[in-house]
Amino acid sequence: MTQSTMTHSTMTHSRRRVRRLAVCAALLAVCVSPTVASWSPAMAAGAAGAVPDLSTAEVLATTTPVTGRAAVTLASVSPAVALPRGPITISGTVRNVGSVPIDVPVVRVLIGDHGLNSRTAVSDWSAPAGEQPVAVVARIPLGPSLAPDAVAAFTLIVPATAISHSESFAVLPVSVDVVGTTSDAANQEVVLGSQHTFLPTLAAIKAYEPLSIAWLVPLTLDPDPALFGVDSATRTAAWTKAIGPGSRLDRVMTGTDSALVTWAIDPAVLGPPNESIAPDASTTPAPAQGSDAGTPGPTQGGGTPTDPVAEATTALANRVRLAAPRHTLWSLPYTDPDLAALLPLPSGTQALEALISRPSTLDAPGGSARTGIAWPVDGTLTTTREDQLRRAYSSSGLDAAVVSTSTRTSRSGYTDNASRKSTGGLPLLAYDQGLSRTFAQTSDVASGAITTQRFLADSLALLGERPGTRNRSVLVAAPRTFAGDPSVLGSFFAAIAIAPWLTPTTTDQLLAAAGTASPDVPVVGTRVTPSPTATSATSPAPPDPLSPGRSPLTQAHLLDLSRTALAIDGVASIRDDTQAFRVRWTDAQEQVLSTRWRGQERGIAVINAATQAATNAVSRGVHVVPSSVNFFADRGALQVTVVNDLAVPVHDVHLTLIPGQPRLRIDQQAGPLRIGAHSRTNVRLNVTAIAPGLVPIQAVLTTSNGTPLGRDAKVNVRVQPTSSWIYWVLVGLASIILVLGVYRSLRRGTTRASRPLEQETLPDE
Repeated sequence: MTQSTMTHSTMTHSRRRVRRLAVCAALLAVCVSPTVASWSPAMAAGAAGAVPDLSTAEVLATTTPVTGRAAVTLASVSPAVALPRGPITISGTVRNVGSVPIDVPVVRVLIGDHGLNSRTAVSDWSAPAGEQPVAVVARIPLGPSLAPDAVAAFTLIVPATAISHSESFAVLPVSVDVVGTTSDAANQEVVLGSQHTFLPTLAAIKAYEPLSIAWLVPLTLDPDPALFGVDSATRTAAWTKAIGPGSRLDRVMTGTDSALVTWAIDPAVLGPPNESIAPDASTTPAPAQGSDAGTPGPTQGGGTPTDPVAEATTALANRVRLAAPRHTLWSLPYTDPDLAALLPLPSGTQALEALISRPSTLDAPGGSARTGIAWPVDGTLTTTREDQLRRAYSSSGLDAAVVSTSTRTSRSGYTDNASRKSTGGLPLLAYDQGLSRTFAQTSDVASGAITTQRFLADSLALLGERPGTRNRSVLVAAPRTFAGDPSVLGSFFAAIAIAPWLTPTTTDQLLAAAGTASPDVPVVGTRVTPSPTATSATSPAPPDPLSPGRSPLTQAHLLDLSRTALAIDGVASIRDDTQAFRVRWTDAQEQVLSTRWRGQERGIAVINAATQAATNAVSRGVHVVPSSVNFFADRGALQVTVVNDLAVPVHDVHLTLIPGQPRLRIDQQAGPLRIGAHSRTNVRLNVTAIAPGLVPIQAVLTTSNGTPLGRDAKVNVRVQPTSSWIYWVLVGLASIILVLGVYRSLRRGTTRASRPLEQETLPDE
């Protein structure tokens, strides 16, 4: 009985071994020659949903290196986090980017069984050349052939048994490869394309303290110089492009509206300052004497014309107002000035104070927007910069600063909390550069799924630095140029919401924690190594979305701005539309101080050129008519003609005559002039002749603050003072006239007396 049982058991065991060998042989046949599966559409469809029991012996080393003939794009990894007993579905597309067809293409998924144990390891795997022992866990044929530039979609299901959950949490490396044969390598399976991604895994038992995560997104204008300056169709189009439907700002707000995100808003996005403020009536000058034409009165229309820019900014203000209950609102200083560039300059603090002290216009549309938070674009805060910030914010108060974790010293060698306090006692919010850099890549639709998995992997690696520490926090800050795609951001925040190791919080809560934090310890001697970031020295250096670029602001630029401001104020003071001209062009110059112009120096040059053209147009529009005058008197009035070619009346124009020689003296200069639009006036000035000769007179037109107007004009005066000799000449002429008159009278009388008297003839009766 026992022997029979043993014999039966042995036979059963033998049959099981035969079955296993048969299955292994079949799987090996599929691996070596995938054409068997690819020829049958039914088999291909079945492979998409099948969960094969693949051996870990089938590894990446069995194929040749990647040749880059195919491009792999991942559409989704669902779910984004692997849980025990749960399969993972990976979908995407493959494009043949080569010039020859790919025969029997197969997509396969390879997953490592050991987690990436650091943020540096996560960064290394994200590079195309990253290496990690991984095994094939799923594969599917794409068909018999893939033509050049053809695209094929795929969906792979990774069985739950192929995912290791040996650790309480881990980041597993994943590679999605395309293998096949080409005419260059016939009958040889090669890897034609590969895409690295990540799979965060969690065990059934929680063994960590979650991280509190907050989000900070700036809402600022694009570096477009057409937004500022003269009214034109180009300016209207620029504002529509900047804040209208489909704009970068619109897409960012749409993509982040459903998340607990802090919006740091530049008030300039709500439009330029109001230009319709009427000037003080007490400062309006009275009409000057001698004007040839009066100032035409304002034309009263039937209604106020619609301003497309005002419509766009009003719509944005209403949108911010409606979204305010769902978001924490920060108000950046007007124009979002470049703190990092301006603070070191001698006159930079003065330029900043004017912008920082300006009341925020966000208080009207957005409720109570928080002010007093400095955010240098480079994320650096030194002791010197902190002192400079306190001086610049002296009028409004400095409550906190936003800095980068990579610029702060670390107490432990790992990433510290987002809530910090400087050595000087200033509350700080330190954003994580690695996570912020990944978040900035949500603008790329094609890599949206990879970006999400990368963020989850890096945050889980961050958790692994100190998994048992409570009350840890992390801040993710987008760059000023953030252009997240709404669809990508929707999927991104949905994945973050179900990641159990990330707990949402707000910047207000982080600021409260920063207020009670202990100040950083001053660095003495060797600097502590900053916490590891998600950037590897061995990986290639792609464009860094957090790199702000070089600032074009220099001390020379600030001096030019000061001179330009005086010119704007000067030419605006003579126009009847003083307020509108001054506000518009002063605002254009203030925009030059913005952070948005880093790496965009040409934009500043365009604004400066437009401002110079506007002031020159006013200056050239009011000028003196050159003339030549003969002046034969000791004293008298000299007449000069001043022309206004502008479409608006001007006032407070000062005319000064400067004789080139002392032969002529100006007794009194003319008072302020008022000239109508497209008009001229004749100005009479009292002068005294000193000596004869040609006297060139320079006619100078200026504004009240000394800004020159018009072109150089000369009035040439030929002076011939009368002196005492003129009286002798007049007496001589009078004597001659008297003698001639007497002579004529005497001669006329003698002639009449010598004639005979003729008899008067009477008419016939």
